[in-house]
Order: sequence, then structure tokens, then C-alpha cells
Amino acid sequence: MHGNVRYAGERLRISAQLIDTSNGAHLWAERYDLIMADVFAIQDEIAERVVAAIEPELLKSESRLAIVRHTGNMTAWDLVRQGMWHFHKVTRDGHRTARDLFRRACTVDQDLSEAHAWLARVSAGIIAYGWSDDIIADGNEGTKAATRAVALDPRDPYAHYALAIVSCYAGSANTGALAAQSAIELNPSFALAHLVLGMARLFDGDADRAVAPLRHGLALNPNDPQNVAWHILLAYAELLVDLPDKALESANRALTLRPVFGPTFEVLCCCTMALGRRDDARQWSERMKEVHGPEGHFIAPIRASRPGYDNRIAQLLKAAAA
Repeated sequence: MHGNVRYAGERLRISAQLIDTSNGAHLWAERYDLIMADVFAIQDEIAERVVAAIEPELLKSESRLAIVRHTGNMTAWDLVRQGMWHFHKVTRDGHRTARDLFRRACTVDQDLSEAHAWLARVSAGIIAYGWSDDIIADGNEGTKAATRAVALDPRDPYAHYALAIVSCYAGSANTGALAAQSAIELNPSFALAHLVLGMARLFDGDADRAVAPLRHGLALNPNDPQNVAWHILLAYAELLVDLPDKALESANRALTLRPVFGPTFEVLCCCTMALGRRDDARQWSERMKEVHGPEGHFIAPIRASRPGYDNRIAQLLKAAAA
């Protein structure tokens, strides 16, 4: 952790950054302008964000080490960590390989809550990105695994997060919101819990209350491997509450993270059309035709949640393509 403090009368500027000393990678940085009376509050905020930034990096490091140390004598934990490595590739083959490893881990140690939680998470991902051959079966498997994880370790926020995200893609966004709240109560710094709360609210037809937790989750952890999806969801939430300028900012962040991705082109098309930038919208509409794949399925519950949301998105896309 590095940083500096500058004074100017009663005002204070704090710059802080978090660096991985093993490889020099930049994990998080922020600058705060405040008055002296706010110092203790800002200390709490910095601590919260540092914890949130470290957590996913540790998870990825553990999964990489499991790959390196693999000698053939696999424990349930080894299987989980290897599965995590494949999961974070965010590809169809990676998710399917991860699911096989998590299933094996659940068989090797039926009482390892983490194995069940990760099986639930990968089940949700396979549905979300359109890689499922049987959505109902995958949703049922993921829900059963998440429920088992919570029963085994009710104090584990990851277990509640797993239940939240699989519920969102198994057609029960309200259950997802309740599980997300449980995860936040257990760990207020848990970025994914705030993100999935926003997702659940958006999927439940409440874009107004989805914006804040999505923004907060992304602020807590700007480096999650799946942040492109979270930025796209935030962009749609902002667009649906008539904040097209903010929505375009979020969509552009998604574009920076993944320059060639159909769902990003689609939300950019909607945002630019909503802002009256017809030429830009038409160009994004053309770019949408260049990208083929099922990955855009993860936004489908937004359009299914309210007829008004579906109509709004459909009208913008139609106008851009005209």
C-alpha cells in the first residue's frame, strides 16, 4: 500500500494505491479531496476498498498455485482451486471444465461448502453466457449446490453470493436479492455481493434501486475478471432510469475491458441512440452484426422483467438500425 497526503488549510488530499509486490501489478488506486473532519470516514472507505481489491486477487493466485502444484494426488480443495482457474477464463470451455472439477470436488468431499458454492457459481455462469444445453437442469443443479453450501457454512458470504447469482438466472431474482443482502451483512466489503444485489434488483424490474449497488460494487473492485458484464448491467440500469450520459460512460468502460463483445456493442447502440447520436448508434448497430455467439444471454432477464424495459431497448435498437 502506497500513498501520500497533501494539506491546504482545512482541506486535505489523500492519494492511495495498492500494488502486488510479487509482480508489481496495479490493483487499485483512488484520490480523495476532503476536509479534516472527514478523515476518519475516509479511512474506513479506503480500508473497505483495499479489502475488496485484495480478495479476488488472492482467489486467482490460489487457483494458479493449485495448477502449478498439481502432482496427480488431488484433494477436494485442489479440485476447487483448479476449477477456479478455469472459471476465471470466462470462456465456454473454461466454464465447462470448471464445472467438471467442482462436481468432482463435491463427490470427493461432500461437506466442503466451497465446492458446492463454486458449482453453483459456474452453473449460473453457464446459463448467463448462453452456454447451457439445459437451462432448467443447470439452474436446479446450481440452486441445489448453493443451498447446500449455505447449509454447510451459513457464515460464508461466498455461499450466499452463490445462491444469489444462481437464483437470478434460475428465475428467482427476489430470492437473489435476499441472498445478496445476507452476503453483505456478513461482509460489507464484499464487492460481488453488492454487484449481485444490483443485478437481482434489475432482473426484478427495479432499475432505480439497481444503480447504487452496481456502482458501489464496481468501485470496491475494479479488477474482477467479469467486470465487463457488470459494467454492461450498470449501463442498462442507468439507461432505463433515464441517465443516458452515465449509461454511455459505463458502456465505454465495458468496451475498454473487452473491445470485441456483442453485448457491449448493443448497449452502446442503445445509449448513443438515446442521446440522439444517430450516426454513432448506426455504427454500433453494424458492429453488432460482426459478432456471433450466445454470450449476450446474460442480459435477457432485464428485458423479461418488465414489458416497458423490453419495449425501450427494442425501440432504440430498431431506430438505430433504420
